[in-house]
Amino acid sequence: MREFLKKVPIPTGGLALGLAALGILLKPMSTAAYVACGLCSLALTILLAARLLSDSAGIREDFENPILASVSATFLMTTMQLSTYLAPFAHVPAFAIWACAVIAHFVLMAWFTVYHLRAFDLTKVYPTYFICYVGIVVASVSSPVYGLERLGSAIFWFGFIAYAVLLVMVTIRYAKHPVEEGARPLFCIYTAPMSLSLAGYLATEPIPNPVFACVLAVLAQLLLVAVLIRLPHFLRLKFYPSYAAMTFPFVITATALDRTLTMLANAGIVYPAVLHVLVGIETVLACAMVGYVFVRFLMEFARIGRSLIAERSCRRELAAE
Repeated sequence: MREFLKKVPIPTGGLALGLAALGILLKPMSTAAYVACGLCSLALTILLAARLLSDSAGIREDFENPILASVSATFLMTTMQLSTYLAPFAHVPAFAIWACAVIAHFVLMAWFTVYHLRAFDLTKVYPTYFICYVGIVVASVSSPVYGLERLGSAIFWFGFIAYAVLLVMVTIRYAKHPVEEGARPLFCIYTAPMSLSLAGYLATEPIPNPVFACVLAVLAQLLLVAVLIRLPHFLRLKFYPSYAAMTFPFVITATALDRTLTMLANAGIVYPAVLHVLVGIETVLACAMVGYVFVRFLMEFARIGRSLIAERSCRRELAAE
């Protein structure tokens, strides 16, 4: 089992995040889907936590890579979201888990800044940097569960400012330098920060500014279109752990648009009814992408398991000789 855990990739946290967020998106439509997504997310999170506890040397080696180091924040983002699943049944323990995840995310952010940004190299900048610095806005989205909207608002503005800076940096990097094949699916992350910021803003602002929210929503949809144009290319690639980037971004984009329409309706603002159809289409897309990537990860875990069993059998045969 220990050998198997060593091969669990850090991006598994990205898939767990997508599953947890998808459950929350689907909750108004299906409690069963909400529970199923939550349990699958929890299982992956436990699997990744087991690796963190049993393979400290391997984790330290992975953290030398800026992509894996920044992607590790998805583990904490998932923990924040999963705490909201627990909150209705055990509010105090859920809040403790949420608070620890938020603090740990800021600690990771500080460490990443010192370790990976101090010696800045544009070729090592990837969309995963959004996860490290803007991903903390998941705390804003989940803060109302704990009655901490004011704290959530402060975190939103921090993440939003970080996003503005990183958007320029990451875009320049993509314009100037090629991206290796294994990291190409990471481009899908582009659609997440704007939508996450919008969701964080709507969750923490008592009286949201409709103009500001709509501007963010339009920009988020444009970024989604940019990602969808390149999505077929990413799906033709062989499996990489970076496939996890094709989950949460689609979920949060659908979530943000849905919550924007709810805000407009509550404010008495008329909008085209076709936008509800768009929300439905994006929800179906999110379900399809999360489901597809989940199956691909399960297939990869099965392949790893078969490989380890074969290696063990080979060693036994050699020992017998």
